[in-house]
Amino acid sequence: MSFQTVELIGFAASALVFLTFCMQTLLSLRLIAAASNVLFIIYAGVAGLTPILVLHGLLFPINIWRLQQQLMLRRRIASTFSHPPEINILMPFMTFEKFEAGSQIFSKGDLADRLYVIIDGEVRVEGVEQTIKTGEIFGEIGLFSGEGLRTGTVSAVGQVETSWINRTTVMKVFEDHPDFALALTMLITSRLIENQTTLHNQLKLNDNIKIPSVS
Repeated sequence: MSFQTVELIGFAASALVFLTFCMQTLLSLRLIAAASNVLFIIYAGVAGLTPILVLHGLLFPINIWRLQQQLMLRRRIASTFSHPPEINILMPFMTFEKFEAGSQIFSKGDLADRLYVIIDGEVRVEGVEQTIKTGEIFGEIGLFSGEGLRTGTVSAVGQVETSWINRTTVMKVFEDHPDFALALTMLITSRLIENQTTLHNQLKLNDNIKIPSVS
């Protein structure tokens, strides 16, 4: 390989490194970085530059690994639209708590500082008469509301076993699992729509009830 060709490979590899600083997404950054590693390995191997060869020989598998992580994250985000949130990622950070039948887990207007997952049993959201069962999340609407207060009262239907995680820890989980953040956003949206529909139907039913006149 001629000296000029080797120099061109070196300049091309350097140009790709410069280009990584212009990338707006991590996926494209990792692709360009891996390509620059390949060119630097060729350049250093031909030119006999051992430190550069070793450096990019180590960086290349790291960039490929990070690239695979980004592709997996994209697949998880895409699957979020057809699957419920993966609750298992929360379990290492959660605290177990048990409630007796009929007891209130929280009331409307309380401070919303926890997100709950039902381990066993079911709870009822008063007012909208919604039932939430084993494996489902509740308490998420108040947790992310502007006021940070509970928007409804939730009671245990029977004996209920739950796990809860505080708001600060949830936000940390979001940083590492944006797919879970998206799934939880979709859950909040669906719950709000469901609650709105329930209240609308109740108001419509009340309007259709006619009070008989007393003769």
